[in-house]
Amino acid sequence: MEERYEPLKEPWTCFVIEFPTYAKQLIQGREESQRILFYCPRAETNTTELCLALFGSQILMHRMQDGESTEAIAAASLVFVYAADSPDALRAGLVGPTTMAGAPMLVARKTNVVKAARMVTEFLNAANAAQPGSAHPMGEKPSGAMLDAGPHSIPGDEDLWSENLPEITLVDEQGATIHASHTLQDYRAEYACRFVLAHFHENINRDKMAETVNLSPGYFSNLFRQEVGMSFSDYLIQVRVENAKSLLRRFDLSVDAISKRCGFHSLAHFSRTFKDRCGMSPLKFRKSPHAMA
Repeated sequence: MEERYEPLKEPWTCFVIEFPTYAKQLIQGREESQRILFYCPRAETNTTELCLALFGSQILMHRMQDGESTEAIAAASLVFVYAADSPDALRAGLVGPTTMAGAPMLVARKTNVVKAARMVTEFLNAANAAQPGSAHPMGEKPSGAMLDAGPHSIPGDEDLWSENLPEITLVDEQGATIHASHTLQDYRAEYACRFVLAHFHENINRDKMAETVNLSPGYFSNLFRQEVGMSFSDYLIQVRVENAKSLLRRFDLSVDAISKRCGFHSLAHFSRTFKDRCGMSPLKFRKSPHAMA
């Protein structure tokens, strides 16, 4: 079956991404790096950072220009589509415009793009394992992570916050009220927020979160503050405090039990943090009219 590629029309941008560190493949008698096609909306402004975050720093990227020859992408073994917020509406339109014989297509959203990126690396690793010490010939597509041809809409992460981001506010040391943005542009910052909202009771810290989205701790801190408007630590603590407020309205739970449910290391740590953020102790808050609001 002859491979055929037709570039998608607006509003998509297409990149050819090569993975030089993986085993080579034979293309018309030449050894070449494994490669995938990466589609993202043209409105996406940080495509380079996005690709580096998803697939690591040891990749080569080439942006396809309108009318450019498609010979360079003939052997791409996977199509990765970052469909942002509307994968369901886009999926039907992706089937016809893009045809690559035997090439699976992954359609990812913001809430599952980390999972989808891991599927890409698993796919490439599986291709390596299928051909140990040798390249696979032209026309022979690797089975990868058991993905068949056609579009695959990745299920959302069930352990991520799926609703709209809530209003998170705090009062800083100067008495100014800071509102966390809930319309974020960078998927990594949004992923971190959704992860915190679902896992605030667990042992979360900046370094672990940065590793999850493939960023250095320093870069992640700057990105999160720029996107959200407050530090990752402040966001995490405030989410824990807001959930503690809700639980303090329940009189079947002790203050100590609530502190553990909200991820605080100890009752003393919880009491001190709560008083700093709310101006009163958890027990006093429970007895106040605030608890009935």
